Amino acid sequence: MALEPGLTDVRPMARRRRHLSNQGVYHVYNRAELGAAIFASETAKRLFVEAMFRTVDRHGWELFAFAVMSNHFHLLLSTPRGNLDLGMHALQSDFANKHKAFRGSIGHVFQSRYRADHCAAGPLAAARMDYVHLNPVRAGIIPFELLSQYPWTSYQSLRRPKQRGLLSLGAGLELLHGLKDSPAGWQAYETRLELVLKSDFRLPTDAELFGAVAARRRGALEENKGAASRIAVSRTRLLEEEMARWDACLTDVLKAEGLTRGEMVGRSASDATKVKVALKVRERCPAFSSWFAERLAMGSASNVRRLLSTASSKGSGR
Repeated sequence: MALEPGLTDVRPMARRRRHLSNQGVYHVYNRAELGAAIFASETAKRLFVEAMFRTVDRHGWELFAFAVMSNHFHLLLSTPRGNLDLGMHALQSDFANKHKAFRGSIGHVFQSRYRADHCAAGPLAAARMDYVHLNPVRAGIIPFELLSQYPWTSYQSLRRPKQRGLLSLGAGLELLHGLKDSPAGWQAYETRLELVLKSDFRLPTDAELFGAVAARRRGALEENKGAASRIAVSRTRLLEEEMARWDACLTDVLKAEGLTRGEMVGRSASDATKVKVALKVRERCPAFSSWFAERLAMGSASNVRRLLSTASSKGSGR
């Protein structure tokens, strides 16, 4: 439609679609709305870390490093299933809902969708891992000497491999830094971080440089390991593989409930048993509402969203 003379078309541009990859490494970060200190309390930090690991588990991410600050967070990860967008939506929604319930607040929690810088698994990604771990030190929250005791970064578990759970810190050391996930490798990484931090203020001395080189030699892998890359795997193929996992999950849930898919089809679209099954599947995998609508004959995706939202609200007591 033509505009009148002197007028300007100010309609907003469509949001640019993100480039998604199942290779390389993502540095993901986001800040609170208006810079609010949403992570100021220990409880808020714990809620975010719990939501983070649920997302890692459900979306098959490899989380190499993380740091939770007072008003923002940093994640360093890879997404073998090419699903960064789905995972970040799940993570931020999960935390935002719990944070608003905890604080009794409304409105936006984060200032934007999120920011994500993508790079190859090499020196740049290694530098990002250092940056994430040194965030609390550079912010003046804790001195480097006590960083290993700070619970809100992955660095705390560097020398505690049995406490890592779903954290792939060891893989990050090997893949990004070429270091062993062993005492010698941990020492080499600590020495590297200390040198990086000192370099913020002055040039390192010859003794510091020689010490870092010697530590690296002791901690280096004999042969750098590379991540298994999946070249030329399309987004469509990845989604097909993801849906196959959802189908397997649905089969397991139905079997546990003593039900069959044929029985599900014969029930009404809003049947309570279908809702129960869908909730159990959703707890284990991030299946789409449209997928539930088709697999369980639940009508439309909007009907599925309404039913699951209502059931979840009742279950949480809201």
